[in-house]
Amino acid sequence: MNTETPGSGIGAADPLLSQACDWIAQLHAAGEKVLPYPVSRLQHRFRLGYSRAWALAEALEQRGEWTIALDADGARHARLHPGRAA
Repeated sequence: MNTETPGSGIGAADPLLSQACDWIAQLHAAGEKVLPYPVSRLQHRFRLGYSRAWALAEALEQRGEWTIALDADGARHARLHPGRAA
């Protein structure tokens, strides 16, 4: 059985994915609803390169933890989904 998110290199059993879900739950519990620059935040929080952080961001989106979109000025933001990360 393949537990890897297609094309991301981040599998469901990857401890980094679990840690990132816990981090999102903490953000949501603290009242965060929108996270600006989600890939950069992942890079900083987990000390990752851009490619690994982007793959993690996509895996989190596919799990339904957040939705990544572009602001009017072209900057990315992530909208945290209530109840999913808790």
